[in-house]
Amino acid sequence: MNSFFQLFFAWGLLLVFILVLYIIDKVNVIYQSYDKSDIPQTYNDGLFGELSGKALWDAMSGIPVPGVDAKFVGNLKPHYEPVLRQHIEQVFMEGYVHGKAGTAGVPTNNRMIPTPRGSLESWLPMHHLASIYQAGADFAAAKPDDVLRIQQSLDQVTGMIYARIGIGLTEAYSATLLIHPEGKEDQTHLPPAEEVAPALPFVEAPEAQLLQPDLSGLDNAAQAQQVAPAAEQQARPVTA
Repeated sequence: MNSFFQLFFAWGLLLVFILVLYIIDKVNVIYQSYDKSDIPQTYNDGLFGELSGKALWDAMSGIPVPGVDAKFVGNLKPHYEPVLRQHIEQVFMEGYVHGKAGTAGVPTNNRMIPTPRGSLESWLPMHHLASIYQAGADFAAAKPDDVLRIQQSLDQVTGMIYARIGIGLTEAYSATLLIHPEGKEDQTHLPPAEEVAPALPFVEAPEAQLLQPDLSGLDNAAQAQQVAPAAEQQARPVTA
């Protein structure tokens, strides 16, 4: 009987121990659920389903993705264009800021892009991102001789991206991105002052229109001044 009670007591302790672990686990789950409510949640854009990151790029660029219908991808392309545009603009501005600061960096493939329905993870190939980033860094240097080269490089790489996606590019990115955010125009692009406001030629007035001063009155006045003292001396009485 003693061995039976000892075995029963051991099983009881084991069950109590398991019950305590179970309760502790439940308490941790409840605490984590309440703790997450204080952290602002980032809701993913449900319009694209499970497509995000590189899978989204592959689907938009024509690479078959398992479980994703091609018609569904085609309907998403007009909604994907704003996401793609924000990704390109952010990478260009990152390069511009680093160029102004004199630092060099490497853009990341993935970016969280805000959308009206939440946010979406976007992915672009590194060779495209490097060209866009470098265009922003070069434009920050504000060298007039390089503006045309930067414009051609930026429009070429963005045109390639849109062509691969199969979306028409209505306006070149250089028209909106190659503008300094400070709003100050580079003085080197302005023409010289003499070309902006040329001096008007001097036209001499005709001699017939010039008024000649009459000096005859001055001579008469001088003679009158000389006669006046003499007359005063004659008119002055002589004292004894």
